[in-house]
Amino acid sequence: MISNNIDYLKSKPVNIPQITILLDHGYHPEKIIEELKKIYPAIMTKIRFKLSPKPSKLEKENLGKKGFVPVQARWVMERTNSWMERCKSLGGGA
Repeated sequence: MISNNIDYLKSKPVNIPQITILLDHGYHPEKIIEELKKIYPAIMTKIRFKLSPKPSKLEKENLGKKGFVPVQARWVMERTNSWMERCKSLGGGA
């Protein structure tokens, strides 16, 4: 998604706040940053990464849940990725 929109990022003025890209814990920002710098060395002046909050065991217990608990922000990311990939729907039929 980022490499497909690199021209936008290159043209974005530095004096405008960085774009925050929210990641879930399956991603490794340091590896992504390393690869992006190969494409556009100054990219980290334009974007930043933030890991989405991950519920603790105590928070899951308080909700009466255990194991995998979807993080609400993750579905925002999935919908964004879907939209970026030709507006596909994640909700089933279309």
